[in-house]
Amino acid sequence: MKFSLDKVELEKVNKLLETRIYNDEIADYLNNEVINEIPCEEEIKDYQIKELPIYPYINNPYYKDVTPKELKDGNYSIKYEKYRKGRCFLYDEINVDEDDYYVIKNNVGYFNEDYKYLTIQKDNIIWMSVIPHEINTMKKGLDNLSSHLYVLGLGLGYFPYLTLSSVSKVTIIEKDKSIINLFTKYILPFFPHKEKIEIINDDAFIYLNKINKEDSVFIDLWHNVSDGLMMYLKLRKILKDRDNVTYWIEDSLLAAFRNIVINLIDEELNHPNEFNYSKANNDID
Repeated sequence: MKFSLDKVELEKVNKLLETRIYNDEIADYLNNEVINEIPCEEEIKDYQIKELPIYPYINNPYYKDVTPKELKDGNYSIKYEKYRKGRCFLYDEINVDEDDYYVIKNNVGYFNEDYKYLTIQKDNIIWMSVIPHEINTMKKGLDNLSSHLYVLGLGLGYFPYLTLSSVSKVTIIEKDKSIINLFTKYILPFFPHKEKIEIINDDAFIYLNKINKEDSVFIDLWHNVSDGLMMYLKLRKILKDRDNVTYWIEDSLLAAFRNIVINLIDEELNHPNEFNYSKANNDID
């Protein structure tokens, strides 16, 4: 694939590349910090990491009210994990600076005390959790609610929980029957207005054409950007005629797509020979 860079200002291209390098560095730092369990205080200034107040999170209604006991059910388990004091984590979507070549920076913070949070795990791997990033990034969908809300992807039911006082009905589409059983048996009893919730065991992509256009949709089918980007792009094509759809972490998904474009610009600018281009090993490549 070839394209012209004649109209692209070199200064802007270099700024985009600096942004990508910055985000790669902070990702590497965070991964190292988590793996080696080293508190992040020494690097706070370098990466603009901020101390967060813990009280808004531990006083969150879901966090306070939904408190199932730890248990194991087949391959799945309900467990509590924690961010220890001083551990860095992403707490919100990326910020985009439209006045500075659309520079993007991750929101990274830490608490000054331990933070315990609820998870669902499969084979001891966390699949769903109620962490600050989840709490902050779910707020966006609350501005786009109709009387009947469809939620694609069940998880721990955090987003449906937030909407129950505002809607008449929430229909949740989830294809994993084990997750439905776990949620219904151990987590749903803590919910207010349980009568408003309907859970349908089906594939979200198959069920989409059954949703009325006047009903709002919140889509949370991915764990993170890595496994969500291709699904997001597919869904955007399918739902292009609807304006009442909210995609979880959409800004971060768009930032990931943007980084793909930056990589292509970098390769074209600095590695003009075809053999220097990245090889396609997956859908994103």
